Amino acid sequence: MIERTLEPILRQKCRESKIVVLKGARRTGRLTLVSRIFNLEDPQVGIIDCSAKKERKQMNSLEQLKVFSRDKRVIIIRDAQLLEPLQDYIDFAIESDSLENLILVCSFEPELHEDLWEALRNQGLELNLFSLTYAESAKFHGLVQEDKELEQRLIYGYYPEVITSPGSTEQIISDILETGIFTQLGASERINKKENLIRLLRHLAFSIGKVISFNDLGKKCNLDNETVERYVKLFTKANLLVLIPSYNNGSRYELKKSHVVYFLDNGIRNALIRAFQPLEFRNDVEELWRNFVISERFKANQYADKHPESFFWLTHTKQEVDYLEIANGEAFGVKMCWEDSKKIKVPTSFQELYPQIKVTGVNKKTFWTFLKK
Repeated sequence: MIERTLEPILRQKCRESKIVVLKGARRTGRLTLVSRIFNLEDPQVGIIDCSAKKERKQMNSLEQLKVFSRDKRVIIIRDAQLLEPLQDYIDFAIESDSLENLILVCSFEPELHEDLWEALRNQGLELNLFSLTYAESAKFHGLVQEDKELEQRLIYGYYPEVITSPGSTEQIISDILETGIFTQLGASERINKKENLIRLLRHLAFSIGKVISFNDLGKKCNLDNETVERYVKLFTKANLLVLIPSYNNGSRYELKKSHVVYFLDNGIRNALIRAFQPLEFRNDVEELWRNFVISERFKANQYADKHPESFFWLTHTKQEVDYLEIANGEAFGVKMCWEDSKKIKVPTSFQELYPQIKVTGVNKKTFWTFLKK
């Protein structure tokens, strides 16, 4: 079994607190991770699967939940965001002397009282599980083997089933997209037309690393720009996308109030546009590489409990720095290129405007150093 970076963190949080929220897209291995900490065959460990309508209906009252909890020391609620009396049940669990742990496994933020969310976040009890990382896979397969598989990772991504079943990757990732992604947004959110949602995701998949316009996307998807913006923010909450704003100091040449998007898994992006061709037959290799590196950096920061500000920099004359990161008053920039033989050029205008920010190149030979930075 591939060891997950989040395992010791989740284990420690379960020792320290009764309630822990484990968020993550479906099929990223959430329940598998929980099973590494709790024996799911133990009769004192109860699982409520809210992804199953029949079971969710059976548990749709506080009294039924209380009955289920008798003689249980651990309760795990799968897709807890779908359980209507969740807040009432949490209040009950907090007061229960017999219940040691309540684990809320979610694909989206459940609706809880704001003061409870504040307490959970202040104590670091809201954890995010992503698809596998380069570091996790390299630890399992070995660094040399993982580097040999790097081109495949750019195409098929890092969902656990994709890594463990390499013989049927295209079917697996397409199935994950259909059964996992399109059904994991918040139950209370206004998702009116699934076909428009899918169309929007596909347009975003074609636009990774490019400046997006909510208005233009809306016209292409038959949605108003406010709905597009709301959907994009839902995708970021659901750990599908990373939305990165532009960086500027007011220079008239710099883009302002602009955004680019990246997917948190390359395989999902490629499944949306049905593009699984080898790199030698593609014209989007650099976009795939940037998506890979930025998503890996995002996951690494999250697992390390680091929350820097992230930006891109672009001028109207197409001078560009792919990624900027600012934390504790310090900043650095990155330009990315898949081939290690190509020399990275830092825009002169950026150096003049921001001489204090060092920009380095990241290619397939140097990205591991960047991820560990």
